[in-house]
Amino acid sequence: MPKGWVRPVAKPTRESLKARVAELRAELAEAEARLREMEEGARLEALVKIKNLIRAFELTPADLGLVPAPKRRGRPRKAAP
Repeated sequence: MPKGWVRPVAKPTRESLKARVAELRAELAEAEARLREMEEGARLEALVKIKNLIRAFELTPADLGLVPAPKRRGRPRKAAP
């Protein structure tokens, strides 16, 4: 606890609090945008590494346990006139 005279601090006003909240929201939006960029970069880097490993070990989708998409059934597409 400070001893002696302590300079009084004014209570924040409604406007100053709104301005501070706006500043913090802007900082949050900027930080979230940077985070999305970082996540996207890490995701793309991981995909490149995976692709290189698959190519290096000559793996197929079946080796990885991936099931191919089912063939499309139904009427064939119309030929262009």
